[in-house]
Amino acid sequence: MVKLEEVALDHVEEEYTDSDSSSVYSSDDEDDVDNIESILDRVWALQDVIPAKTRKAISDKCSTVYGWGKTSANFLGNSAWVLTTSALLLVLPLMIELEHEQGLIEFEKMQQQSNQMLSQPSGQQKKQASGIVPPGF
Repeated sequence: MVKLEEVALDHVEEEYTDSDSSSVYSSDDEDDVDNIESILDRVWALQDVIPAKTRKAISDKCSTVYGWGKTSANFLGNSAWVLTTSALLLVLPLMIELEHEQGLIEFEKMQQQSNQMLSQPSGQQKKQASGIVPPGF
């Protein structure tokens, strides 16, 4: 059987006012710093407050969320790998070929212009050349 003991109200108030006057966080009492609980200690102490069934349910839900997140991250990583390698294998050669084709087109234009200049009489070439005079000449 449990024995109950009545505590006087004055005794409780005295202890409260004494502990209130000295702060646990004061810089004067460096020994009290060791007594400060960390967040991990407080969470660990909650295992006594939260029933085992509830803790198990929370743990199962967290494990499920972690599993889905890990699976999703793996899927996204694999998808990104497939897309980038496919783009490199398909698009990069196409871009190189288009650039090569553009260079050939410009080369043909330059050849046509040089053929036109060579086919014109020398008098017309001088007129065209004399049309462009840099400043100061």
